[in-house]
Amino acid sequence: MKRVSFVIIFLLLIDQISKIMARMFFTVDSETLAPFEFQFTENTGIAFSIPFPPFLLIIITLVILGFLSWAMIKESLLEWEEVGVVFIFSGALGNLIDRIFYGSVTDFIKIFGFPIFNFADIWITAGIVIFLWYELIVKKFKSQKA
Repeated sequence: MKRVSFVIIFLLLIDQISKIMARMFFTVDSETLAPFEFQFTENTGIAFSIPFPPFLLIIITLVILGFLSWAMIKESLLEWEEVGVVFIFSGALGNLIDRIFYGSVTDFIKIFGFPIFNFADIWITAGIVIFLWYELIVKKFKSQKA
């Protein structure tokens, strides 16, 4: 559990420090550092800025964090399952902190015209990909070999 806590804190620090820097140094005008653009924006909705009631987002995120905490503590997750859950947890917590303290999520990374995002979004996406890859491909492959 110590290793998991360290990883969560490390990922959360990367996310929160980058968001603080974005609020301090970036504007709504793009700063280009090929192939990236840095453009400050505040997302009050969910993914891709889809409108959603802020209070409900906080409640849903707290429920998800509670479920993920329970899974990390009570479930006997295999190594890659745990990695996926830790990344999802870290990203959800990072965006929750923004919603509670700023009323919106700070987004600032733009790549090739894709909607603007942040490190927490990267952690969530990576966690889902890792978890699904393990559940749908690795476990299936291992069961076929057995």
